[in-house]
Amino acid sequence: MKPYVPLLGLKADKDNMKMIECLNDMQLLANEWGFLPFFFFLIPGFSIEENIDPRWWFSDGSVYSDREEAEEEQADPMGAWDWKGRCIIEGDLAYGKFFNGKVGYISMDYFPDFVNYRRSKYQLSNQERNVLLTLQENHSLLSKELRKLSGYERRRTAHRECNPLLREAQRTQPKIRKRKITSAVESFETVTTKLQMGGRMLIADFEYSHDRQGRRYGWSVARYSTPEDFFGEERLLCRRSPKDSYDYLLCHLMKLLPQATSPQLIKLLG
Repeated sequence: MKPYVPLLGLKADKDNMKMIECLNDMQLLANEWGFLPFFFFLIPGFSIEENIDPRWWFSDGSVYSDREEAEEEQADPMGAWDWKGRCIIEGDLAYGKFFNGKVGYISMDYFPDFVNYRRSKYQLSNQERNVLLTLQENHSLLSKELRKLSGYERRRTAHRECNPLLREAQRTQPKIRKRKITSAVESFETVTTKLQMGGRMLIADFEYSHDRQGRRYGWSVARYSTPEDFFGEERLLCRRSPKDSYDYLLCHLMKLLPQATSPQLIKLLG
């Protein structure tokens, strides 16, 4: 495999650049850079989206006429969106909404310091603490399982009276002024995003539904876990202070992204 010549530097030679063409390429790049957003994020060239061969970006296998042809070429007929779960497991990478609410990878060379710093900055609300405790008790849960066990229910549409006479009576009744709820209720999506941003939750894998013939269908469902349950507490040990962890991460990113501005790097680190 040719070495990567990333887009990040201003002197990058695009003609000789090695683009992501397979799962292994994506794993190597994530581990080489240490930080790798999935989608474009703040700094040009700093994402899977910008460094992948366009044929493999959300590919449906159309690069090959069928799966058998792909197997003959010993190629993976799927694309980056399908590789993301395997990349977590096989690449030994942390994955989640770490970058201002956007998903991406962090290698284990930097994830312990990332967790150490972020946890010092993110204070848990009661709702976030409830969801986190639910996850800790169960170690690993699909998003729909975590939603239900944490007490979140999807809103149902209001029942519309079928009897036109009763419907008219309801319409003409005096309106009762509802009491305002002073405490804001965070949505399940907001809570899980904040927990990931705070280094307390990550996405451990993605799971799909299958039909009776074993064929996959529909969108994948995220499986959540805590960093401690996924990697083990020993691998997350960090002997630096949160400030020292921040300085360590910032130093790495300044070398990796020489064209980035200070505000961009500060936003990247949160």
